[in-house]
Amino acid sequence: MKIQKLVVVEPGRIELQEVELEPGLKSHEALVKAEYSVVSAGTEGAGFTGLVKEMPFGGDRAKQYPRDTGYGHLGKVLEVGDGVTMCKPGDRVLSFSRHASLVKADAVRMALPVSKQANGRHIVFARMAGVSISALRSSSVQPGDTVLVIGVGLVGNFAAQLFQLAGAEVMVADLSDLRLEKAKACGIARTVNSGTEDLEAAVMDWTEGRGVQITVEAIGISEVINQAVLLTRRYGEVILLGSPRAKATFDVTPMLSKIHLEAIRMIGSLEWRWPQHETDRVRDITANYRQIVDWIESERLIVKPLLTHLASPADCQCVYEGLTQKKEEYQAAVFDWSLI
Repeated sequence: MKIQKLVVVEPGRIELQEVELEPGLKSHEALVKAEYSVVSAGTEGAGFTGLVKEMPFGGDRAKQYPRDTGYGHLGKVLEVGDGVTMCKPGDRVLSFSRHASLVKADAVRMALPVSKQANGRHIVFARMAGVSISALRSSSVQPGDTVLVIGVGLVGNFAAQLFQLAGAEVMVADLSDLRLEKAKACGIARTVNSGTEDLEAAVMDWTEGRGVQITVEAIGISEVINQAVLLTRRYGEVILLGSPRAKATFDVTPMLSKIHLEAIRMIGSLEWRWPQHETDRVRDITANYRQIVDWIESERLIVKPLLTHLASPADCQCVYEGLTQKKEEYQAAVFDWSLI
């Protein structure tokens, strides 16, 4: 069977290619016809630009080209393997699948049924908010706490919204006016352009000189993590939501001294460290996504202002260039697979 999928051929070049899909399903797989897929500008951007080659983890295989891309997919189930219980033929499901017209989704890992009436170009954003909620789950946030989110791409924006839903007072910082405007449109009132404004002064003015109780670094830049610690108060928390990829050389002693002397906790919050299935003590990934989908459907988690580009998969080169190079034009992109 012929399908179409996106392939990063080499750094800086992505194509929509026609390939053969092998027949048959494994017991854990569901055959899903694509409706929409969302682009992760951070993770996928690293693969598109070649930044992935600088990553200190993942092994050589994770850095090879050509490479498939994508991990947020919404579509209709056509068939399921004999071990699948999460979904059935006819269901509309959100999965962690690649950008492709037809996929074999791992339906034991995630093929979450969602409403057939919900706006698919919004629901597919649940995949990115699923990354963000790990910051909230990892923290000890309480209503009224002050939270600074540095970086408001999709992951940072959703993190800021989720902390507000938990009752926190939130400030966001970014270099992009577009991203800050979108944050305001999503209900985040306190915004700082850290390229043109003094972020430290803004934070200290807001917190009466004490620093914030929780800082979320949602970019993955080592120097920004350093800054995040310096803006956090005694006994506070720094949540590493972004994945550091590029090498950095700078004096980390002031950061480490503050962590040590002021009992600051630095917490990694990679989504994949959460259990796949429910336990008595910890919420699992599936429960996170059910919650997020409900919040998007009820518009408690705001998505509409974030979608700046709805595109055909055939326009993938333009989309990936925009997301990585034109951040004052591109906030988020979704591929509509009915357009090919």
